Amino acid sequence: MARYALYFTPAAGSRWHDAGSRWLGRDAATGAELQQPHPAGVPKLMLTTLTADARRYGLHATLKAPFHLIEGFSEEHLALMAQTFCERQRPITLKNFRVRSLDNFLALRSDGPHEEIAALAMRCVAYFDTLRAAPTDAELNKRRRAGLTKRQEMLLERWGYPYVEEEFRFHMTLTDALSGLDTDVAYAIRRAAEEHFADVVAGIPLTIDALTIFKEEHPGAPFAMWRSFRFDAACERPGLPNVGRIFYCVGPSGAGKDTLLQWVKQKLPAGANVVFARRTITRDAHDSEAYDAVDNATFWQLAAAGHFAMIWQANDLCYGIPRSIEADLLSGRDVVINGSREYVPQLLRLFPQAQMVWIEADAQQIRERLQSRHRESGAALLKRIERAEQFTPPDTEAVIRIENNGSVENAGSQLLEILQR
Repeated sequence: MARYALYFTPAAGSRWHDAGSRWLGRDAATGAELQQPHPAGVPKLMLTTLTADARRYGLHATLKAPFHLIEGFSEEHLALMAQTFCERQRPITLKNFRVRSLDNFLALRSDGPHEEIAALAMRCVAYFDTLRAAPTDAELNKRRRAGLTKRQEMLLERWGYPYVEEEFRFHMTLTDALSGLDTDVAYAIRRAAEEHFADVVAGIPLTIDALTIFKEEHPGAPFAMWRSFRFDAACERPGLPNVGRIFYCVGPSGAGKDTLLQWVKQKLPAGANVVFARRTITRDAHDSEAYDAVDNATFWQLAAAGHFAMIWQANDLCYGIPRSIEADLLSGRDVVINGSREYVPQLLRLFPQAQMVWIEADAQQIRERLQSRHRESGAALLKRIERAEQFTPPDTEAVIRIENNGSVENAGSQLLEILQR
């Protein structure tokens, strides 16, 4: 299973990128292996040995450490969120970026601006955490072998990585641990690193101006640059993207929700920042509605794996809304959901700002529509009709009511206007 990491790295092909890639012996953009320098006073191949782990990760500064995507999210969700996130960030020019010691290894480090960099990193850690699967025991134990403080252990449990919040230190790793080396050899390696980066340090200021997603195809594989997203140089106040809205459409069976929502979906202008959640239902596929049809066993397997953001049962069927809507919301997209009335209390506990849209029709219209769609017959149809008559919308201004007795254009235009406000 692939892992993803969110890094800052100099743009591929830049002098900073080329210098770092030659030092590590690998270009993470192309995958090419490169000839490393051979410092005087350092045994042949020692630099190769002392950069083995750093080489696998490529030249980078960690903003969010490697993680697996949790069930229900895909690379497309990660890329969507990254693009939206970067539209709200501004470039940060690093001060005095040069080779320095960090604990027992060498890294490229800056004199700041520390608070601005740390704030960017924490926004990155928190914003993308929705997508992060919990680390495995093996991954946790690997982190713990470094010897963590009590505070770092708490951060590991919360964020899957111990070096965040006040423990964060912005750097680009240049070597593995140098502890145990002969003092003269360690000094020679540091001098070699300083000389190697001297020209770019002196001549080219380095700016954090993009977020790059690195991908590890399988455990132990080298991390490779996958997608990069530029920051917005015109951004005045960096922050997190605005969260999208939920429009939860409910009403009795036969009120015409499916037809109405399909009409609105077709009429929305190109580029509208609205998505319509696709439901998973334990019912055979039917031409009257687009949904993912599954059997009961498959549905509950998906539910147990965390695939759904919402689950309810009605009319002897199970309904699920994929948790991918969380990525849509965090990316500023509005989400329209064809929902159930019984789920409203739970919906408002999970998403207090959700807007409920109550779609209604008179009893005769509901009866005719239920009969004409041919999903149920006999006792099942009567049960649907009786259930449709049992519910009335709550008497509150928080509910938008739309009457759908006439043509779909009349009710559809009302809902279209609501979504575009």
